[in-house]
Amino acid sequence: MKVFSRIQAWLAPGGISLAWRQLSYDKKRFATAIAGVSFGVIIMLFQQGIYQAFQIMVIRPFVAMQGELALISPDYQYLMTPGHFPERRLYQTISDGDVETVYPVSLSYQKWRNPETGGKIDAAMIGVYAGRNPFIIPEVASREDVLTSPENILFDDGSSPDFGDVAGLFAKQGEVETEINDQRIRVSGIFSMGQTLASYGHVIVGMEAYQRLSGLPSGTINLGMIRLKPGADPEAVAQRLQKIVPEDVLVLTRGQLIKREQVYWQNNTPVGFITIAGMILAMFVGAVIVYQILYTDINDHLKEYATLTAIGLGPGYFVKFILTESLILLVIGFIPGLLITALLFLLAESSAELPTRITLFDTALVFCMAAIMCLIAGFLATRRLRSVDPADIF
Repeated sequence: MKVFSRIQAWLAPGGISLAWRQLSYDKKRFATAIAGVSFGVIIMLFQQGIYQAFQIMVIRPFVAMQGELALISPDYQYLMTPGHFPERRLYQTISDGDVETVYPVSLSYQKWRNPETGGKIDAAMIGVYAGRNPFIIPEVASREDVLTSPENILFDDGSSPDFGDVAGLFAKQGEVETEINDQRIRVSGIFSMGQTLASYGHVIVGMEAYQRLSGLPSGTINLGMIRLKPGADPEAVAQRLQKIVPEDVLVLTRGQLIKREQVYWQNNTPVGFITIAGMILAMFVGAVIVYQILYTDINDHLKEYATLTAIGLGPGYFVKFILTESLILLVIGFIPGLLITALLFLLAESSAELPTRITLFDTALVFCMAAIMCLIAGFLATRRLRSVDPADIF
C-alpha cells in the first residue's frame, strides 16, 4: 500500500480528485476535451478495423480452399495475377510420400453479362476439376454435377450488385441464363465467399467449362493446392518438394502464401499508407484539441498556479499535475470512442459487407497511441506555466 501511495503521489501530485475537479469545473470545456480524445480514438480504431477487413478480404479464396501447401509461378504477384506453369509440375509432387492429394486451379478475369441490365463487368472465374475440387464451401464441394458440365457454373452471392440480382433470380427460377465472354452459360448453384480487393465477383466452373469460356489452352494452371497426409510437417515437405520440382515453380506453405498475398496488397497499394496516414492525422487532431483545452484551462487559473509557485512548488509539480489531467481525459474519452467504433463496424459490415473487427492487439495499440497523444498535448500545455512569474500576476 505504501508503494502504491508513493507512486500515486508521484504521478498525481495534489491527488486525482484535484485534477478531476479542475477539469470538470467547466462542463462545456470538459465535454469538448472528451470529444476530442474520442474523435482521435474513433478514427484510429476505424482505420485499424478497415485495414483488418482488407487483410481478411484478400485471402478469402485461400480460406475457402483446402491444402497445407501451394504451388505457384515465380511470376506470381497476387491471386488474380498469378502467372502460370505446366500442370504436370503439380503431379510431380505426388512422388513425395507425405502428399495425399493435389488440386489444380485456374484463374482469370472474364467478362460477365448482367442478366438484368445486359451490362458487362469483369468477374474472377475459377476453374477446378470435379474430382479434385479444393473448395471446402459446402455449396461448391457438393456440386460435382455442375463442375463436370461445360455450360453450368456456380455464382458467388457475395458479389457486387453490379453483377445483377443473380441469387434472387436463382431463387425464383431455379437457374439463371446469362453470358461469359459472349458465350451462353447457366448459373446452376449459388455459394457464398465474398468480394476481395482484386475482384468484386466470383464464379466457379469446371475445368472444361473454364477452357471453353476463357479460350485458354489446357495443360497450364495458375495455382496448385496440395493436401498432405495427417501428421506431415508442411515446412519440411515444402523444402523437399522444392528440390524435386524445376525452378519454374515455387512451393509455399499455406501460411506463406497467405502472408505473401497480404504483403502485396499492403506494400503495392495505398492500403497500408492510408491506414498509417489516417492514424497519424487522428493523433495530430486529437492532440491539438486536448492541447487547446488544457492551455485554456491553465490560462484561466494562472493566479492559482502563480500562488503555488510563490509558495515553492516547482515546474515538476505542474508537469505531473497537467499530465494527470491528460490521462483522465484519455481514460474517459477512450471508452465512448471504443463503443462508437464498434457501432460503426456493425454498420460497415451490414451496409458495405466489410469484415471489420476490433482485436485486442489493435485496441491496445490505439490506447497507447491515444496515451501518447494526450501526454504530448499535456506536456506542451505546461510551457505556459514555465513562463509564469508570480510578480507579474500579482
